[in-house]
Amino acid sequence: MLRASAVSPPSRADERLSRYVLYSRRDCRLCEEMLAALRAQMGTDFPVEIVDVDSDPALTARYGEHVPVLMDRDTELCRYHFDSAKFAAYADKIR
Repeated sequence: MLRASAVSPPSRADERLSRYVLYSRRDCRLCEEMLAALRAQMGTDFPVEIVDVDSDPALTARYGEHVPVLMDRDTELCRYHFDSAKFAAYADKIR
């Protein structure tokens, strides 16, 4: 099971715990698979904040059933499935 924060992310990106945020929900197989794939590619220490969309009505309204979503600030990197090639290209581009 994914461990998610019980609060929505802070409003300012620089106050977040991590650069990357995985929007997910409990008992979501796709969410668990995306996190596992991200960890397999980037390592278990890769910093990603996991946010349960059901913990905040605004996030629930925004994402509904459309999770998981991996974000880097305002940039959507992956939705539903982790795309390792796309993520690697993006990570190389921002380095």
